Amino acid sequence: EKRNKVLYSLLECGIIDREFYENSKLLPLSVVEKDRSLVHVNSWFSESVIDEVSAALSNKLQVSLNVAKKLLRSGGYKIYTTVSPKMQKILEDYFKDSDNFPTAVDSGLEFSMVISDPEGNLRAVIGGVGEKTGNRILNYAETNITPGSTLKPLALYAPLLNAKKINWASVFDDVPVEFKKNNSGHLYAFPKNSPDVYDGLTTVKDALRVSKNTVALRLYDMLGANEIYKNLKENYGFSSLITSERTNDGRILSDLSASPLALGQLTHGVSLRKLTESYNVFSNEGVLSEGRSFIAVFDADGNLVLENKPSEKRVISKECAEIMNKLLELVVDEGTAKKITLSELVDTAGKTGTSGGGKDKLFIGYTPYFTAGIWCGYKGEKRSVGFLEKDHLDVWNDVAKQIYNSLEIYEGERHFSEDGLLYLPYCKDSGMIFSENCMLDPRESRMDFGYFTPDNAPSGSCERHVVLKYDNLTKGIATEFCPEEELIDIALVKIEDRSFPYEIEITDAEYVMREDRIDDDYPISYSVPYFYNSLPTGEYAGKSKGRKQFNSPCYIHRN
Repeated sequence: EKRNKVLYSLLECGIIDREFYENSKLLPLSVVEKDRSLVHVNSWFSESVIDEVSAALSNKLQVSLNVAKKLLRSGGYKIYTTVSPKMQKILEDYFKDSDNFPTAVDSGLEFSMVISDPEGNLRAVIGGVGEKTGNRILNYAETNITPGSTLKPLALYAPLLNAKKINWASVFDDVPVEFKKNNSGHLYAFPKNSPDVYDGLTTVKDALRVSKNTVALRLYDMLGANEIYKNLKENYGFSSLITSERTNDGRILSDLSASPLALGQLTHGVSLRKLTESYNVFSNEGVLSEGRSFIAVFDADGNLVLENKPSEKRVISKECAEIMNKLLELVVDEGTAKKITLSELVDTAGKTGTSGGGKDKLFIGYTPYFTAGIWCGYKGEKRSVGFLEKDHLDVWNDVAKQIYNSLEIYEGERHFSEDGLLYLPYCKDSGMIFSENCMLDPRESRMDFGYFTPDNAPSGSCERHVVLKYDNLTKGIATEFCPEEELIDIALVKIEDRSFPYEIEITDAEYVMREDRIDDDYPISYSVPYFYNSLPTGEYAGKSKGRKQFNSPCYIHRN
């Protein structure tokens, strides 16, 4: 049919006559199968470059994207890219070998990885496990995914730290933010942490280190949805964010709420590449360079057609970036990414992330020299990744070590800068200057150290620790009946506003004191706090796991 159409066009144009046209239509056709071995398969990096250059060429020449791609294929253009051949080969060699991945890849589990440098240059990219066998196949490094908690440093911690609304030692209460009803009408605490533990008073340092969702929601309330949305959209280029979108079944979707902006459950997600490039803001002293895969394009005659100069923008201060580096180092050293061992060779920082139900698992990690993002999840399925004998952190660590060892790094160049920062002590329960009362806390020292700027450091003596008398014989809060010789001074943390509709387990609950106690009505039990009977009916203040509570009253001497 196609042959005949071409012949008819030739006839109409007078190139052939009627007789030739009629005879040619009767000739048999023989079809030769395409030799697949002769098809050139572009690398993952090449395809990223082609997409980026095509879009730029389309804009420059004011032609459609399809026309731009055709020009690029046949125009004899020469493209200078940002690729590191060494890094790209490391990625390709590693991802070709299925033995480097868990056996779950045989049942559809996928991995992708992106390497960028602090100046925003794309250095290497891999869109899937195994050898690339075709062109224009799905690239999981460029496809939108759910970022989960990897969004928190960009959306919450860095902006508030930069505005000096929080610092390293700022304390938030890791307890449920609200209580909701499920479909059966039963109350449940929101949000849940992962693991499902509430620790009580928690500093910014520890909240980010172990990724506390409760603290993330409190930071979200401090900053506000509109401010977070604007920051991600304008400063980081998260173009997939939406204010409102109606689905076919009439539901309204929006990213202007806590779940997307505080917990990273974005409606349409963001690509691993965009997420990885955004983390360069920390290693590049607070300046974000727009990601790029090519530097310049010349035509067949050597004329410059496109020049892709770095586009820089200061997003946070240099000091804020330095503190974020120190905070995110702790995620690797002793937090949710502590299995990463690259930190033994070079300062390594980063953040883990998981989407709802564990369908996506991510880690964006970086050194002073490169940023590497990794994703894993099941292709085309809403299925939990679950436990893996070798997970995304193991893969990241393997690849990042090879990349680091391929660089020429001198001994004195392995650390993030601390210029202009102060290293100061503080009380972990108040975030204020450590006091004598803090030393009386039964959990031993509550002193910790952190990094601060001179104008955003701990101030004022701790007011959270309050001294109480403790019966050292019966191991309970002393009452008027306890003998003087058995009493010692202790200090508990004053928290008056914990109020729950049912009992919640909180790690530090047994070390809490409240003023609203009734002296002659102590509970006769070591399993509840001394102020338990003063709580209104149906109200609970939390308790620590286990039977004996440290803040339970001494009732033995009363009897």
